[in-house]
Amino acid sequence: MSTKIVNEIFESYRAEQKEINEAQEFLKSKNFYTDCMWQTKDVTDIYDCSDEEAYQILDLVLGSDMFTFERIEIQASMMDIKRKEDSDE
Repeated sequence: MSTKIVNEIFESYRAEQKEINEAQEFLKSKNFYTDCMWQTKDVTDIYDCSDEEAYQILDLVLGSDMFTFERIEIQASMMDIKRKEDSDE
């Protein structure tokens, strides 16, 4: 592979990463948690599936708030952080 092609691929990757970083920073400025991001490539690199199937897998695995809120509750308790309605007493 020529140096020119490698440089073009690298520059394309850097531009894409810059866009992703800017989007994450914007979301962080609106108080979204963005430190753990997933993309369909994380699934398609390992499994023989389409991007649509990979998205469905991620949605089924990561899309359930039930477990997330349970884990937040456990972690807050371990850090001795009280729920707002409990701290009014």
